[in-house]
Amino acid sequence: MHSTLAQQTADEQQPGLLSAMQMSRLNQAIQGLSEQQLSWASGYLVGISRRQVPVEQPQPEAGVTILYASQTGNSRSVAEALAETSEARGLSTRLLSVDQYKPRDLVKEKLLLLVVSTHGEGEPPESAQALYRFLHGKRAPQLRGLRYAVFGLGDSSYQHFCKTARDFDVRLEALGASRILERVDADLNFQAKSENWIPTVLNRADELVPSNPNKVVALSHARRSRRHDRNNPFSATLLENRRITSLSAVAEVRHIALAIDPSAISYTPGDALGVLFRNDPALVDNILHSTGLDADLQVTLEKSRLSLADALGTQCELTQLHPSVAARWAEVTSDNALQQLASDGEALREYCAKRQFVDLLADYPARSDADTLVQLLQPLQPRLYSIASSQAEYAEEVHLTVSVLRYRAHGRDHLGGASGFLGERIEEGALLDLYVVENPSFRLPEDGSTPIIMIGAGTGVAPYRAFLQQRAAQGDSGKNWLIFGNRHFHRDFLYQTDWLAQRKAGLLQRATLAFSRDGDAQAYVQDRMLDQGKELYRWLQEGARVYVCGGMAMEAGVRDALALVAQSQGALEPEAAAEYVDNLRAEGRYLRDVY
Repeated sequence: MHSTLAQQTADEQQPGLLSAMQMSRLNQAIQGLSEQQLSWASGYLVGISRRQVPVEQPQPEAGVTILYASQTGNSRSVAEALAETSEARGLSTRLLSVDQYKPRDLVKEKLLLLVVSTHGEGEPPESAQALYRFLHGKRAPQLRGLRYAVFGLGDSSYQHFCKTARDFDVRLEALGASRILERVDADLNFQAKSENWIPTVLNRADELVPSNPNKVVALSHARRSRRHDRNNPFSATLLENRRITSLSAVAEVRHIALAIDPSAISYTPGDALGVLFRNDPALVDNILHSTGLDADLQVTLEKSRLSLADALGTQCELTQLHPSVAARWAEVTSDNALQQLASDGEALREYCAKRQFVDLLADYPARSDADTLVQLLQPLQPRLYSIASSQAEYAEEVHLTVSVLRYRAHGRDHLGGASGFLGERIEEGALLDLYVVENPSFRLPEDGSTPIIMIGAGTGVAPYRAFLQQRAAQGDSGKNWLIFGNRHFHRDFLYQTDWLAQRKAGLLQRATLAFSRDGDAQAYVQDRMLDQGKELYRWLQEGARVYVCGGMAMEAGVRDALALVAQSQGALEPEAAAEYVDNLRAEGRYLRDVY
């Protein structure tokens, strides 16, 4: 019946929308589905269609092209606000993620507005890698006919603040493009700067590109309908919150399942979930006690009046100490030692990396008024977690893998902000505000026959659980290899039953394990890669795609191990082996999700 239904539906549509092969795969996919499942699938497909994935982009014309490169979704939100304002002014506007843009089209552009973030210590976001390489390569064209402006987002706690934006800005100018407005570098609290920049840059655009009220490029459905984001989160219900490491494990890792409405929230394996949270009330009390301030004092934040306790609990960043906060506190305290520390950028970053705000208050006590206190603190930032489920298997759920941060330092116990909230202060049945952060640079291959190698340490294994669920649901024939590392086999083997079941079902062809604290057998994932070098290289020669998820240091070790494998198995010299790994990345066969 379902095949007939699909055929009838296809017959009613414009011919040529689906190829015979696509039609066949669709029929196979819906075989055996109940009426309820078919109804859900229909809504799921509608949700996908609402995502901003253009099928075919119009060619550049005399208008405004807005490109964004986002790691956490902030650049995208600024770019969307810019595009909406631009179109409201009657400007012909094109909005694209950088990875959807053809770099060679730059020579045809007249006006380019670039909104770009910086990842970690100065790296471009994954989505911007191709354009970055193109512009900095030997074949980069002259761009004398291009006018441009750059808005950068970053985190000034890193040494190379907004480096990607600066690099793009400098390189575009070097290639002959003309800057229409000085670059803006925005910190974590970027909203005020973006709200000022948008009308300013569009005023310049109005002078350069004539508006045409009769020519308005249609916004995608994703932009016409307000999607859920950090300013408009979805409230999900907590279904399950259980520990998946043993009680004797050093790390407490929890599996969290949340109920969602698939018509409102859709995600793809590889995406992350932004989680909004409240600070620990005990931590708020500690800060109030340290500063001698009353919890009920009224303060002003973002033009709203609220109590000091509410501001500290819901609006201010308390568990990640930003260098700018310590520098401002030095002005409040007039403490010579802190002022000297604040004058040394590297020393200040090192100090802040190991402390929370409460530690700063203990080290350099002082009195402050309530408004000064909340104004010097950074705004509370959502935390991002890789999604550990596929919507193809869990239609109305989304799963997370969360390591609860706990440690003792500087004479007190410390608890992570969001991880502590999820691990200790939210119960099943409670509501949790969240939103999806798309990650198009960490996707399964479109060709289901492509083999994949999934490398992860600790909670970096989370997206691979989603990957394998998705490949099973799609009936993909490609081979799958998991290389997973953690501390102890018996304490920290995350999702062991999942991997065993997938091995038994023939979905997971290889599983290579590395446990760094298990006696004589201790090893890291890069050690196991070298042990399995011959097989690893064979998979690469067969066209396998490599995924790496975890810490930056781990990813660097994986990259080095791949180069060594290329040397030993491919008989390449060190320089050629490094180029081999770089080429894998350029070809989209080495994908990273690192933090």
